[in-house]
Amino acid sequence: MARENTLTREFLRHFIPAVLINAVLVLGILALGQYLLIHQAEDQELSAIRNEFHQLTAVYAQQVLGDASALAGNPGVMSAFATAPSASQRAQLGAESDSLYRALKAQYGHAVVVFIANQHVLYRANKPAFFGDHIIPRPDISQVIKTGLPVANLGLLKLVGYSVSGVAPVLSSDGGTIGIAQVSLPIASLYGRILHDIPGSRIAVLIHQDGTPDNPQGKVVGNNVFSYVSSPDIQEYIDKHPHVLQADYSGIARFKDGEFYHLFVIPLTGYDKKPLGLAVFGYNVTNTLRIAAITLGASLILSALVFLLIGLDLKHFVERRILAPVVELAKRLRAISLGERLEQAVEQSETNEIGILQTAAERLRKTLLNMLGHLKKD
Repeated sequence: MARENTLTREFLRHFIPAVLINAVLVLGILALGQYLLIHQAEDQELSAIRNEFHQLTAVYAQQVLGDASALAGNPGVMSAFATAPSASQRAQLGAESDSLYRALKAQYGHAVVVFIANQHVLYRANKPAFFGDHIIPRPDISQVIKTGLPVANLGLLKLVGYSVSGVAPVLSSDGGTIGIAQVSLPIASLYGRILHDIPGSRIAVLIHQDGTPDNPQGKVVGNNVFSYVSSPDIQEYIDKHPHVLQADYSGIARFKDGEFYHLFVIPLTGYDKKPLGLAVFGYNVTNTLRIAAITLGASLILSALVFLLIGLDLKHFVERRILAPVVELAKRLRAISLGERLEQAVEQSETNEIGILQTAAERLRKTLLNMLGHLKKD
């Protein structure tokens, strides 16, 4: 029995570490697979948000550019620009742009239609009483006046904030540029479209303070000020974790309601390619992480059961096919060495190396019987 215990302990001493190492490797592969699946799912959702942002920005740019060009080429607008600034001029510009302004406002919630000449505002459809003020020099307007070609850009407007604008030249009869027509859509409506099209997404837009008007509206974080926030949760998280405001940031955030979001940042630039601010996008990955945790936990439990069953079956096999025959053979050889049970044949129960030992033990038994027989005769 002592020998059997020794063999069993020896077997377990080598078997258990081998099984554990194998289990760790398999579980590591499972965990890596789960991580890659989660990462792929997150990337797909974030890519959808990123693509939606760029596609909608392009759609907005195309629309405002077309609307601005149509206004700039409108004969009524061109004739109004040819007259001196007056109430009748503003009335004519309003009549030509009112229907477009109302249509854009109904579709997007807000819009800007403005006519500018000599760096002064002639008329604003969104603010009819605001006219005559000097505008801050902008590279997109300077480019249109210089080249006579319309442009679309992202920029920060004084009255409505970050917007997509289309700027088109109003030409005189001799082809010279006498002013510009501008149509703008506040970017907030674009974010609203993204939130609607991709449920579970969150957006916060921050503009650099040095690019904002005086007395900025919104909470200030470092050198940035919130210009648009889809929910107070994402604003509070960014306020408490300002490190998020990096152009290459991407990571998992846990909001105060216990939900997990994958956040990433897109830099916002203007027509002059200078940075204006940052858009922080987030997608709710709570369910993804929960499903992954459940799947991984189930995989771990199933793997543990499989390894346990394999281990028990292997232990049973080794004990039945290796240890038991070896221990029995050892007992017979011990008895033969003491001259006991010599008349009882050693049975060959195995066909492997143990069977060869059993055959050799049987030959040894017969040899000893023959030798004892000869000695008795003598």
